[in-house]
Amino acid sequence: MYISELIINGYRNCGEKSRLSFNAGLNILVGENASGKSTIIDALRMILRDPEQPYISEDDFYKSFIGNVQKRNIQIDVTLRDLSQEEKVTFLSWCNAEFDAELHMEVESKPNPKGYFKKSIWGGKSKASAFEEDTFDFINVIYLPALRNAEEKLTNGRKSRLALLLKHQYKNEARQNELVTAFNDFNKSVIKNKDNKFNEIAKARGDINTAMEKSMGNVFGQSVNLQFTENSFSSILQSIKMVFFPNVGEMDDEKFRDVAINSLGYNNLLYIATVFAELEAMNNNLFTVLLIEEPEAHLHPQIQSKLIKYLQKLSNEKNNLQIILTTHSAVLASSVSVDTIIHVTGTETGITVKKLSDFGLDESIKNYLNRWMDITKSTLLFSKGVILVEGICEAMLLPAFAPIVLRKYNKDHQRKLPCTLEEAGVTVVNINGINFKYFYPLFCDTDWKEERLPIWCSGITDRDPLPDVEKDDEGKIVKKEEKYPVKGEKIVGGNEAIDLADDINSTQRARLYVAPLKTFEYDLAMSGNISIMAEVLEEKWPKDGGEKGVKNQCKQIKNKNNVYIDKEEMREDAKFIYKHIDCDEMGKGFFSQALLEKIEEKNILVVPEYIKKAIIWACGGDCD
Repeated sequence: MYISELIINGYRNCGEKSRLSFNAGLNILVGENASGKSTIIDALRMILRDPEQPYISEDDFYKSFIGNVQKRNIQIDVTLRDLSQEEKVTFLSWCNAEFDAELHMEVESKPNPKGYFKKSIWGGKSKASAFEEDTFDFINVIYLPALRNAEEKLTNGRKSRLALLLKHQYKNEARQNELVTAFNDFNKSVIKNKDNKFNEIAKARGDINTAMEKSMGNVFGQSVNLQFTENSFSSILQSIKMVFFPNVGEMDDEKFRDVAINSLGYNNLLYIATVFAELEAMNNNLFTVLLIEEPEAHLHPQIQSKLIKYLQKLSNEKNNLQIILTTHSAVLASSVSVDTIIHVTGTETGITVKKLSDFGLDESIKNYLNRWMDITKSTLLFSKGVILVEGICEAMLLPAFAPIVLRKYNKDHQRKLPCTLEEAGVTVVNINGINFKYFYPLFCDTDWKEERLPIWCSGITDRDPLPDVEKDDEGKIVKKEEKYPVKGEKIVGGNEAIDLADDINSTQRARLYVAPLKTFEYDLAMSGNISIMAEVLEEKWPKDGGEKGVKNQCKQIKNKNNVYIDKEEMREDAKFIYKHIDCDEMGKGFFSQALLEKIEEKNILVVPEYIKKAIIWACGGDCD
C-alpha cells in the first residue's frame, strides 16, 4: 500500500483545503522556499504519529497575513491505496467501502488547562466508528530533518539512531536475553574484582564505605556498592556509539576515531546509511514511510547523485516502502525519472502540487527528458519562469539583454517587473536544437488545453528560411542558395518547431516566439546591431589579412554606424557578419562571450522584438 492522498486544512500555510497526491515508491517534492514542502512532511508526521514529532503549538494554526483570518481547527486526512489482502485485514477499521484505508485527524485550537491542544483521530468514513490504536504499530515513520545533528544520532544516548537499528536486529527475545546476561556477567566480574584484576574499583568502593562509616557511624550510615549504568536491553543498546575510518574495508580497531572529528557531510552519510540498514532490518509486513528533507545537505554533487539513485532502487525493491523527500538540488532532480517529481506551489491560502506522472507524457517524451534533464536543464523545475533557447549564443546573451528590456518595460508600465532574470527567478535553458516538443508538454498538455507546471515559459526559435533550390531535368539539385531575408520579403520557414507556435501561444503560461527573418545572430544584426557586432569581429578576428581581410571589412562596416539607405547593402553586411560568426576562425560561443563583454562595456544594444517578448513573458509581464 502507499499514501495516495493527503488533505490539509487549517495547518500552517493551508487556510483552505489543500488536496495533495503522491506516487507509490519514490516522491521528489520540488518548489520554491515557503511553498509548503515542509508543511506536507510535518502533516504526514503528525497524522502517522512520528514519535519525534513535536507538540502542536499555537503557531501551527493558519493565520493570514492580511485580514486577520485565523483557523479554529486543523484537519488532516490521509488515504492509503493498493492494500494487499493482509493489509486489508490489518487496517480493516480504517477501510472504506472500496477498501482504501482512511485516516483522519482534527485538532482544536483551544488548549486544555495544561496548554496542550486536543487531538481527535479516527479511521474510515465515520468519526464514530470503532478505532484500534494498535493499528499504528504496523506503520513505521522515519524522519530525517533538513538540519540533521548526525553526530548526536550516531553517538550513544536515548536519541541514538544506532540503538533503533540494533533493536530491529534483535528480533528474538532469547537473543536479547543472551546480550543482557553477557553484559551482566561482565559487569559483575569487574565490580566483584574477580581474579583481582580490578583492584582500583574495589578499593574505591571500600574507601567510600569506610568514609561513610567514619562520618555517619553505624546508625546513620549506609552501605554502597558500585555497578555500571542500567543494564536493561534498551540501555545496553543506547550505550553503543559509532566510530569511523575514512576508507572502506579497514578492520583494525585501533585506527577508528570518534565521529565528532568527522566531516559534516560524511557524518550525514553515516546517519543516512544507518537508517537504510534499519529499513533492511525491519519486519517486511510493516508499511514504512521514509520522510527526508533536503538530503543534499553537506553532500557534494556526485554523492547526491549516488544517494538518490540508491533511494530509487530501494523504493523499487521494497513494496512496503514509500519515500517522500524535499529538495532544492538540481542534481537530485536530474538524477531520477521525471515520473517521481512533484512540483509544489504555495498559494495565498494553501498548497497545490503537480505530479509529472499525471501529465500522461508520451514514452518518447519521458525518455528524452530523462536523458536530457541534466543539472542545468533541471533548474527549470525550481524557477518562476523559463526561457527555452536553441543554442549557446542565446543562452549566454539573453541574461545581458534582459536588463535593457526590463528597464524599458518598467518605464512604460505601472506594474513593475524585476530588473534582471536572476531577480525574476527566470532560468535560460539551452535545449541544444529545436526539440521544443519535448519540453513544452511540461507546461501544457499535447492538446494545449490543460495547464501543467505553474511556471511562465517562453521559447525563441529560428525561422530558418528554406533555401532557393535549382534542379536539373532529372530532378537532381544543382544549386542550393541560402536565403538572407530583409523585412518585407515573403519568407517560408523551414523550422518544424514553427508549427507548434500557434497552439503553444493559445495557452495560459507558454509562448514560442519565432525570429522574423532567419536566425538569432542574423536577426540580432538586422535589428540595428551590425556596427557593434562588426566591432567585436574586428577586435577578435585572429588574422589581419590586409585591405581585403576580414578585419578591414569589419572596420568599414562598423564605421557605417548602422546607417543604411539601401536594404541590399544592409543585407550583405548582416550576411557577412553572420557567416564570419559561424566559422572555424571564430565560433558562436567565443563570439557571444566577446559580444557580452562589449555590451557590458558600452551598455548599448537593440534587442529584437521577438526576444523582448520572450524575456517579458518569462518574467510574468504583459507582451501580447
